Amino acid sequence: MEDRVGLLRKTSLFGHLPREDLDRLAGLLKSRSDRTRSTIYREGDPDSSFYLVASGRLKVWTRDEKGHRRVLNYLQAGDSFGAHSLLTAERRDVTVDVEEAAVLLYLEKRDFDGLIERHPDLREALSLHAMERLGEVPVLSKLSADDLQRIAVTMGRASYRQGNTIYRQGELSNTFYIVESGRVVLLMGEGQGDDQPLAQLFAGDFFGERSLLTGRPRETSVRASEDTRLFYLNKRDFDRLVKDLPSVRKALGLEADARELMLHKRFPWQREGEVLISLTRKHPYAFVRSLWVLVFPLVCLAAILALARALDWSAVWAYAACALVAAGAVGLVFWLWLDWRNDHYIVTNKRVVHLEKTILLHESRDEAPLENIQDISIVMPSVVGRLLGFNDLGIQTAGAKGQVIFRTVGNASWIRDKLFDQLERIKAGDQVGHRDAIRRRLQMELGQVEQEAPLPLDDEQLQRAVASSIPPSGQPEETPMRHPLSALRAYLIPQMRTEEHGVVTWRKHWFRLVDRAAGPAILLLILVQLAIAATMDLAAPPPRFEGLFWGALLLGIPLGLFLVWFRYEDWRNDVYQLTDDRIIDVERLPLGLREERKEARLSMIQDIGYEIPGPIANLLDYGNVVIETAGREAVFTFSWVHQPRRVQEEVFARMDAFREGERQRQREGRSDELLDWFATYSDLAREEGDTPDDGSE
Repeated sequence: MEDRVGLLRKTSLFGHLPREDLDRLAGLLKSRSDRTRSTIYREGDPDSSFYLVASGRLKVWTRDEKGHRRVLNYLQAGDSFGAHSLLTAERRDVTVDVEEAAVLLYLEKRDFDGLIERHPDLREALSLHAMERLGEVPVLSKLSADDLQRIAVTMGRASYRQGNTIYRQGELSNTFYIVESGRVVLLMGEGQGDDQPLAQLFAGDFFGERSLLTGRPRETSVRASEDTRLFYLNKRDFDRLVKDLPSVRKALGLEADARELMLHKRFPWQREGEVLISLTRKHPYAFVRSLWVLVFPLVCLAAILALARALDWSAVWAYAACALVAAGAVGLVFWLWLDWRNDHYIVTNKRVVHLEKTILLHESRDEAPLENIQDISIVMPSVVGRLLGFNDLGIQTAGAKGQVIFRTVGNASWIRDKLFDQLERIKAGDQVGHRDAIRRRLQMELGQVEQEAPLPLDDEQLQRAVASSIPPSGQPEETPMRHPLSALRAYLIPQMRTEEHGVVTWRKHWFRLVDRAAGPAILLLILVQLAIAATMDLAAPPPRFEGLFWGALLLGIPLGLFLVWFRYEDWRNDVYQLTDDRIIDVERLPLGLREERKEARLSMIQDIGYEIPGPIANLLDYGNVVIETAGREAVFTFSWVHQPRRVQEEVFARMDAFREGERQRQREGRSDELLDWFATYSDLAREEGDTPDDGSE
């Protein structure tokens, strides 16, 4: 009896029941033995029993729309199957074959129904359990209790061992899945040697909806990352669900669109392993609102028509002017439409991004890592927003401005829910990483795996290593014994970006030098030309002012040279640096007049943005990178840097790597602490066992 109760306790259907109910169910179980290559039941059979595997190995499979056999699962001792038909009396939707001789315990539906009639509280407990788990699924959370109960009785359950493939890319499948417990990973390109993890799904997540909604083959593979239990719906029940519950179909459609983005849309700045969750533009109302600028061409057109009426309707100039104004108005509308389409609000599994671009005039991108988000709010901007269904979504961080705003978006609530969902995934991922770290350390202590490579340097060691590679001046270390010509060239034409010993250094764009040194350089050029002209008697000064003229040149030319050198040296000395753990801003005047150095740890960065301010900046590809921190120096502005998009991405990549290293070190530290607890407990237990009794001699 205890063995049977133990098997029932492992099942997702009955495992939550109290011991009294488990004893009743165990008393109804019957036993059967099946030989290898025999069949328990086939797809379409009216069999409605529930089975427990006491020993042996079974294979669960079905046929896809082309008639090809597809293995769904393998069952071993301790697994169960058949719960769906037990609850609904529907025909089997899979076939179960015996691969190794098996002993099964089974519960017949008539016995189960008789028990339910005698103990109605058992049916309520079973329904409530399934409803509670399904109610945690975001797309089902707003359904009524009746709708949840109706779905619960049609849901089947399946279990997968770690490493099992649930389905493969390219297959035609007719099943929708919800993760009840455990973890699965979505893969692209699996089976072609280049499988790439796209996302991890945890309890409450679902997958498989895109194929059922579109009828297309699976575009990803799904594999169990750990022992996993799934709810599943076949296509017939799924179609019934989305037909009867339009809200569920809408939510699943949004999720299908999000998966489409994840698979097929990618921006150049996305990092490896970073996938799109949401890509949204401003509501079309924002485009319509921008059309007010057409008032000017309409006024011009009216003025031309009024003038033509007063003078001569048949004049060619009137038609030409009207055509020119109309063409300008059409071009303006097209330009405004492109401007509206170029603005994006983006959510990835790592950050939120506001990308704004005005063609040839302006470009900016504000972003914040997801883990820095402190609050998310939805604001109704106007009565028009209420009527047309758009809102402003405010994403709050601890930065100086502290906010990334998605203005006039039509699906603000859905984006907010996705953001909260991603924040929960980050927490769940940290917990999984913590468990994996503990598992690795325990396996190492038990000798099950080899010792791993040394851990990354700790903070103090990392700071010492980085500091040793940065000269006190804040400039990159120069290569010793450089050829004089090479040294002169490096001094006169310094690179705008250098990297040495892992330290990236940026200078301001050369156009900033032109902007600052143009005045003194023009003055110097004029003075030199005057001196040459006077020397060659091309433009001799008046005799009365000859002494004053040459005195001014003797003072002005050296002063001009000094000013040009001063501006050049000032431009060359201003650098921005990025190390493995911090950002540095060095502003230094020549001749030691003043030096200012600001630093902040990468862990303090809250928001990162860039701005390309105008047509010249677009043409020469320079701009400003603004880094907001939660520290005393709240804002770091890397001004006039070349390729600001790349600068922003490098800062984000270093920050992401640094934080991942921090998390890894914290996991390892907790693992060491837990091992110390176990070791101390073992020592105490051993000391307790070695202590002689009071009565012993």
